[in-house]
Amino acid sequence: MYDKTRKDLILTIVLLEEDESRWSQFFQKALAAFDDGEYQRCAETILSGSGGMGSLNDLVLGQTTDKNGKFQWKPNHEEINNQFQELLSSLYAFAQGMQRIANK
Repeated sequence: MYDKTRKDLILTIVLLEEDESRWSQFFQKALAAFDDGEYQRCAETILSGSGGMGSLNDLVLGQTTDKNGKFQWKPNHEEINNQFQELLSSLYAFAQGMQRIANK
C-alpha cells in the first residue's frame, strides 16, 4: 500500500505541474510528510484539499486557450482527467484508511 501511495503522489504531482502549480505544491507537501514517515499528516493534507468550492473535487485539467484567447481543450484532456480521478480516488482511500487507524 505504501509503495503505491508514494507512486500515486509522484504521478499526481507530475500531472499537475504543467497547469496547476498550486495543487502540485499541495501534493509535494503531502509527499514530504509521507517521506518523513508522517502518514497521518500526509493523509490530513490530502483530505484538506477536498470539499468546498475550488477544491480538488472541482478541478478539471486540460483546459487552455488558443492564440486568440479562445477556450479550447488540450489533446488527451479526457485521458488526463480520468488518470487524475483514478489517482485522487486512490489517494483518498489511503487518507481515509489512515484516518480510520488514527480514530481507533
